[in-house]
Amino acid sequence: MILLFDINMPLSPFFTKLILRLNPFRHVFVMCKGYSEDYENFTELVWKDDKYLDFYDQETYPEFQLWYI
Repeated sequence: MILLFDINMPLSPFFTKLILRLNPFRHVFVMCKGYSEDYENFTELVWKDDKYLDFYDQETYPEFQLWYI
């Protein structure tokens, strides 16, 4: 895969859940820092697997970003 364009945009928990649920695009990724005990890196969220997360828990999920690749 060739990375041509990369945008990292911070997201609120509300918009994170909304975009994750309604994401029809293949180049847009919802990422979470601290997910799966990886506190240094971002991990991709997938609605099918992550829809029951408590997106408003700032301790467990401190930061969300929208990545466009």
